[in-house]
Amino acid sequence: MKVKKYRGKGRTMTGDAHKRMAWKQRMARRNGTGGGGGGGDSGTKCFKCGGEGHWAKNCKGKGKINWGGGGGPAKKTANVQITEKAPVDEKEFPSLKAAAQMARGIKPTTTPAEVTDALHVFGFSSFRPGQETAIMRILCGACQSTLVMLSTGAGKSLCYQLPAYLYAKKRNSITLVISPLVSLMEDQVAGLPPNVKGACLHTNMSKAQRERIVEGLANNQYHLLLLSPEALISGGYQLRSDKIPPVAFACIDEVHCVSEWSHHFRPSYLRLCKVLKEQYGVQCMLGLTATATMVTAASVAQHLGISNYMEATIRGTPIPRNLCLSASKDEDKEEALVALLQGQRFSACDSIIVYCTRRQLTDRVSTLLRTCLKEEKPNEKATKKKPMLAECYHAGLSPAQRKRIQNAFMSGRLRIIVATVAFGMGLDKPDVRGVVHFNLPKTFESYVQEIGRAGRDGKLSHCHVFLDSGDLNELRRHVHANAVDHLAVKHLIKAFFPPCKCRHLHENHKKAVKSFKEQESVTERDTSSKSRICPGHEVAVPIEKLVEKLDMKEEGICTLLCYLELHPSEWLKNLSNVYAQCHIQCYGGPHQLLAIAKKCPPVAVAIARARRRGVTMSHCNELDFNVIEVADSMGWESGPVKRELKMLQWEFGVSGPTKTGVMVEFSDLGFHVRSPGDLSEDEVDEIVGFLTERMQTQERTELFQLQKFFDTLYKVSHKSCWSCAEKADEVRSAKLKENISEYFERPPDLAGGQVTMLSFATETNEGGISMLDSNVTCDNEAGVRADIRAFVHLYSSEHNLTGRSIARIFHGIPSPNFPADVWGRVRKFWRSHLGVDFNILRRLATQELVYMK
Repeated sequence: MKVKKYRGKGRTMTGDAHKRMAWKQRMARRNGTGGGGGGGDSGTKCFKCGGEGHWAKNCKGKGKINWGGGGGPAKKTANVQITEKAPVDEKEFPSLKAAAQMARGIKPTTTPAEVTDALHVFGFSSFRPGQETAIMRILCGACQSTLVMLSTGAGKSLCYQLPAYLYAKKRNSITLVISPLVSLMEDQVAGLPPNVKGACLHTNMSKAQRERIVEGLANNQYHLLLLSPEALISGGYQLRSDKIPPVAFACIDEVHCVSEWSHHFRPSYLRLCKVLKEQYGVQCMLGLTATATMVTAASVAQHLGISNYMEATIRGTPIPRNLCLSASKDEDKEEALVALLQGQRFSACDSIIVYCTRRQLTDRVSTLLRTCLKEEKPNEKATKKKPMLAECYHAGLSPAQRKRIQNAFMSGRLRIIVATVAFGMGLDKPDVRGVVHFNLPKTFESYVQEIGRAGRDGKLSHCHVFLDSGDLNELRRHVHANAVDHLAVKHLIKAFFPPCKCRHLHENHKKAVKSFKEQESVTERDTSSKSRICPGHEVAVPIEKLVEKLDMKEEGICTLLCYLELHPSEWLKNLSNVYAQCHIQCYGGPHQLLAIAKKCPPVAVAIARARRRGVTMSHCNELDFNVIEVADSMGWESGPVKRELKMLQWEFGVSGPTKTGVMVEFSDLGFHVRSPGDLSEDEVDEIVGFLTERMQTQERTELFQLQKFFDTLYKVSHKSCWSCAEKADEVRSAKLKENISEYFERPPDLAGGQVTMLSFATETNEGGISMLDSNVTCDNEAGVRADIRAFVHLYSSEHNLTGRSIARIFHGIPSPNFPADVWGRVRKFWRSHLGVDFNILRRLATQELVYMK
């Protein structure tokens, strides 16, 4: 019988030989950590002398070493030589600040190799200034909230992308990124490296797309999520904290919108910090901005909960060093623009952005440039498509047109793009070589943000601005458009603080319990308390009706409501907008309405309130009521009341839900707040005075900053662009950068740790004229008064006229009740008195209205 045998070819190893080899390998590995060695192997060490190639029993060392402890006698000696290590550097010991941070649980901010490896994943070999510090602060823990203020193109996006990637890799967490624009979100997600997964949620997405992303969040498929502040506050995307991974930290882009002192205040940003902390448990926040003064930074730090904002703020230079700035005051700007682009400075620039304030102007300027500038040879890098010289870009174009023009500019086929200021936000084109402002920018911040889109690759780039007094007056009119009158503020307060019966009920309760001596003392104690009796009621005011009544934009009303919430007294609390009006239609007639009234308390209350007003319900099959007022009268929250009403449409049985023949609809989207209803007359006057003074201060501050910005540019400007078309004046450019840096680095005024009113509002310009009180006189006062009287005679019967509304029409400032597309046709009055100061026009119009009543 044959037996199958296995035999290795060549030299084989037995089991004993394999054991000896494994033992030798273990000894060799142990030697690397200070262990003993094997017989005559060259990799072993003697534990007596440290020599290699022999055992301790065969050691022939001549030196002796004391193996005893303390000061006792030596138990064993050996003839060895000990090599002492070099002394430790004193700088390697932790400092007092580092020790204090260790005691608070803050890890040292040395950059580990893992962060450097993650940097390579993003395609970078080193950090830019400020990036490493910001990233390490975010990675160090919850108490390291940070405010990053770096110029446009300085790499702020990496400050949240890299920590989000590491947190998701280590902890399976997610990072929330609040971004103000949909285009910015999509560009950020599209520009992420392949290993970094991101998603965005916005209103332009379908319901199926949003549900797919929310499902992916629950399955840990994304490292970061970008969404708008309105989406986060409203909670419309059902981002429940128990349905998504833990939030590592939150990044707020354009964080200067949080500050009510900012040049671009956005009310929806105010509730961000509260929602993030209370609903998502976020403790660490990162704020990013490119345009924030020290005043704005201090206000933002207060909202983010940063105590020492100077230490937690990473600040760079407002203007990159590679930008060369210039300004000129030409009489004919169109001719000067053509001459400037034909000069040596801008003729060598391959990509140029020309900013204009109005859409019509972008069309005209782009046509001018295509006509006057010669067609150049196609760029070698360009594709076979025909190159373009100049095109306009604004919101009036179709999405396909905007995409075509932007792609041509990004690829290099389009050399000059004439656009409004919205173009360029999130633009990732590093080789923009020139930025020209055909019109005066609004503020220092807008100017710095727009010129920061040039020279992102660090190479020399040129920026020029044309100064014109007409542009200055136009921007002043924009400031006046946001102002409000004292009467409009009173109507606003009356709408959001309706009187309630809480105080009356409290007084009746006091009278009812007076006979009980034990409760008398309790009642007295409650009465003497400084707390308000009314706990606050839900109030909803329809947006369209209020906008029409006050002749104010929706954003302006939101701003006033936020001022009331930010007040130390916290006059009200802003809630998410709701549909306040409810309409119920019963197809079964009055009997069906009666049936649902007997089983649905909100409907019963609404009918009882209608009957109290004298409405007969015996023949009605429909009902209209304010659902917020009904919920408040019941003592319920509006949410459960709405759910109760919606359930009237369905009946649930054994066979499933069936329709009941009742239709329930909600309409009239309104502002939603919680406010007290027991304000005294003095408190109402205090609130009205506070809002009026706050808006007037804001108006005067913006006017002063506008004038200061114009004066700053005027001091370094050339009489004509010919002086700087060939070669820029480096001295004037450096002077302009210095003045702008002084504006941004001016320290804030603090009182009790709180940011106070802007100090700019109380300053005077160099001419000694205060920007708070304008003493400009009207040369043609009789003619202005005559035009005011003629206007009032024609339109007072159809419209509710005020002094401000008449002044706006004479200055060509549109408002909700007086839109430009309608009143611009009234050429006799529209923009008829641009040379007269706005406040003088308002005063004269108010006087004439009083005389004519």
